[in-house]
Amino acid sequence: MSEEAKNRALEAALADAAAIRATIERKANHNQALVGVNLTAVAAVAGFVLSEKADIRMFLLLPVLSTALGLSVVSQYRDIRIAGQYLDQVLRPTIARYTGEPGLFGWEAFYWQRKHDGHVAQALAMGVIFPGISALALAVTLPGIRGDGDRLAWAVGAVMLLLLLGAWSNRLREMVRSRWARLRARRLGRDPSAAGNIRKVPFQTGTPGLDSGPGNRPGPTSPGPGRPTAI
Repeated sequence: MSEEAKNRALEAALADAAAIRATIERKANHNQALVGVNLTAVAAVAGFVLSEKADIRMFLLLPVLSTALGLSVVSQYRDIRIAGQYLDQVLRPTIARYTGEPGLFGWEAFYWQRKHDGHVAQALAMGVIFPGISALALAVTLPGIRGDGDRLAWAVGAVMLLLLLGAWSNRLREMVRSRWARLRARRLGRDPSAAGNIRKVPFQTGTPGLDSGPGNRPGPTSPGPGRPTAI
């Protein structure tokens, strides 16, 4: 491949990486907004009920709302993980091959290695905010159930909660399997974050500033931070 062709390929890879990082940041911000909406709705419903302006059965709205928002959060997390895997497993080796610098675009591996159990803690916290609130709402409203309409609404809320628990437990299982794989690799003396390696463990992120960090310098033909290519 000629030098000009290599430069064009490198520019395309850098533009692709910038677009993916912009997508990751957008989805992370969207998740934060969903968490805020859920907590605001919980506070509003609780305020009406505790001030005796509404019946306790108004809590039955929370399982439906929290499940809808929680499933969206799980979906966004999955998209972020896939985007991170693509950056780390596809684009990083490609850019390293064109530039001869294996340390470029090492943020994903660096972040994952130092995050340790933080992703599990984050997932547990989100589990309290979404499935936990739904379960508490169902438990609180159970003594106030009277007619068939109340029982139907409670049953719908319970089904929604089961759906959300299934989605959240799948995410937790993925994290536990990834953690176990890293521990086994460490015991066998392999370093999955070594430069140039293609990692097979899932990547999670959810923090802004994804274009900063060691080993993540833009190349000479990079469009540079702040100019992501939309996808």
